[in-house]
Amino acid sequence: MRFKKTTLCFIAGLLCTTNDSHAADSEALSPAEMEKIAKMTANPVGAAWMLWTQYDITQIRGDKFSGTVSRTSFQPIMSFPLKFGQSDWNLIVRPNLQFYNTPDLGHLSANGDGSYFAHGRASGMGDTGLLTLLGPNKEDGFVWGVGASQIFDTAENDFQGQGRYQVGPALLVAKLAPHPGGTNVGLLAQHWWSADNKNNRKDTSHTDIQYFINYRLSGTELIGMSPDITIDWKKKQGDRLTFPVGLGYSNVVKLGKLPVRFAAELQYSVISPDDTGTRWNLKFMFIPVLPSPFL
Repeated sequence: MRFKKTTLCFIAGLLCTTNDSHAADSEALSPAEMEKIAKMTANPVGAAWMLWTQYDITQIRGDKFSGTVSRTSFQPIMSFPLKFGQSDWNLIVRPNLQFYNTPDLGHLSANGDGSYFAHGRASGMGDTGLLTLLGPNKEDGFVWGVGASQIFDTAENDFQGQGRYQVGPALLVAKLAPHPGGTNVGLLAQHWWSADNKNNRKDTSHTDIQYFINYRLSGTELIGMSPDITIDWKKKQGDRLTFPVGLGYSNVVKLGKLPVRFAAELQYSVISPDDTGTRWNLKFMFIPVLPSPFL
């Protein structure tokens, strides 16, 4: 409960510190200004401050278990400008708070064919991530960033987290189109190893590669996909890889005084683990864009 209260206070603080400046700046955003904001939101190492809120509903299927999982994630994205000589850089700080609703894997029963079913569902906080990236400040063209990624053991239920503190490197490379009619392509790769001395949970070694291919329909609209390839190196060969593809649409609009990116995307895993893995995933994103305190 204390963790949830801290999260709510953090969100309220962000909104309060930026509300006054946004009211002054966003009353009459021109199309050119909206396009600039849209470009910033599509740049993983850009200067935008955002309250990234995402909802995923995922179909899980396998030889032993099938069901659906829903996840709500909240990611405040903060960009801090740095100066190295004559070069401008950005330090991106991106916590990831997650809330799950899943089959209650703590109460399973076996079917006659050897598969399992859950008695009811369970909800709770999942593990919390923290991504930090450092990269040159560029609006478009070739952009990159390097940094670290951490996962903290905050899950309320054992089956909604991995029960370990994990840490590893992060790398971003992308090419961003300067104008509508171009394509944004890139990937963000993260890898984690368990880095604590807990003996009651399994060691971890897993990779997440989010790749994106988005065509710029207009100054604010994108169509394309941004799925996550996952590899669990601790599993046997046929159960390691999940490789999804997808199709989605996003647009930046003005909601009252606030620019907001809306997005929806449907994904299908063309490769998934033999035992239990994701098949379909539908995600919705609601991303208010806040004025940076440094611009």
